[in-house]
Amino acid sequence: MIPLTEEPDYRLFCEERLGYPYPLFDLLRAEDPVHWCAPMNLWLVTGYDDCFNGLRDDRFSSDRTDMYVQALPDEMRERVQPLLDHVSKWIQLTDDPVHTRLRKLVNVAFTPKMIRSLIPRIEELVDGLLDEIKPGDSCDLITQFCQPLPATVICEMLGIPVEERDAFRVMTERVMHFSTAGGPNLKNHAEDAADALGGLIFMFERLVAERRKSPREDLLSAFVQAEADGERLSNEELYAMCVFVFLAGHETTTNGIASGVMALMQHPDQFDALKANVDGLVRGTVEESLRYESPVTRAVRKARADMVFGGKTIKAGQLVVFLLGAADRDPAQFPEPDTFDITRTPNRHVAFGFGAHFCLGAVLARMEMEIAFRALVRRLPNVKLTDETLAWKPTMGIRALVKLPVVTG
Repeated sequence: MIPLTEEPDYRLFCEERLGYPYPLFDLLRAEDPVHWCAPMNLWLVTGYDDCFNGLRDDRFSSDRTDMYVQALPDEMRERVQPLLDHVSKWIQLTDDPVHTRLRKLVNVAFTPKMIRSLIPRIEELVDGLLDEIKPGDSCDLITQFCQPLPATVICEMLGIPVEERDAFRVMTERVMHFSTAGGPNLKNHAEDAADALGGLIFMFERLVAERRKSPREDLLSAFVQAEADGERLSNEELYAMCVFVFLAGHETTTNGIASGVMALMQHPDQFDALKANVDGLVRGTVEESLRYESPVTRAVRKARADMVFGGKTIKAGQLVVFLLGAADRDPAQFPEPDTFDITRTPNRHVAFGFGAHFCLGAVLARMEMEIAFRALVRRLPNVKLTDETLAWKPTMGIRALVKLPVVTG
């Protein structure tokens, strides 16, 4: 047997070039479920129970900027320090008491009532996008549908002007290339991300100044005005929140919709079942899509002190990567985990994380996915893949298709 660390898939994973990681995850889970990965200088955790328990274990810190710092050469680290400082203020990378304070402030603005009020507009956007796809068309469903839907929703929520949305999206994607990278390739994205971040902050500074003078009915105004326990967001926290919400608000949902549609087309029996009972099965389709190809593939933590976890001694300061995509294919939790089953129950996946840092936008993402799947069943019931060999973006932090080529039937 080839040693685990010499497996070709293992090397490709560490280099962000492994397109289909699940056999490697199975091997790690079976042979070394809490595994020290020397090439990336961190621990990899693949079992469901270990991930579930680890994400609510207060012995771990969410401040994992060290993952970026340790992968950068010293001279580059100095040049991109503003990027590192900014990312460290993202809400998902903060610990209490800062995290609780930020969460309270965001919850003042990001209310369930506000999210529910978006349903008619999301349905309108979905129908408008599908109006552009005619029967018999061949197209890339990601660029035509999966990407523009959540991008438009989050732009409208924040109040970003129509004429600036493409620029915001492109710059945010450049930052995302850094934030979702890992291993030796992370340094390849740092300087471009730092440059893009400067452009994003410049644009948000102007919009924030406008909202302070003349508030509107948008999320950006709500962030500016949000107050909890007598405190408001500082300028640095405000810009970090805006960038993070913009990035997280469209990327996860884009990939959730795309992967779900892909899985339905690859499993026509499941697609037929959904078409026959949309009302009864659409929510299960959303949950199974999130489990089957978890859009966010990892949650990173740092050990606060020496500890024993999963039978291994983890030293203070070491990074631990909980591989959500691996946890969601653990056969101990999900019978026949490689089977796409929209009737699966229970389905306690961890695609949105768990614990205090559970995804802030989970309700919105689920709602957009449900509306999208309902409309696709109604409007494109005969959609089919035109290429079964699908490529995935080379990144560790997200599971994202490059294209989704289809013919609409």
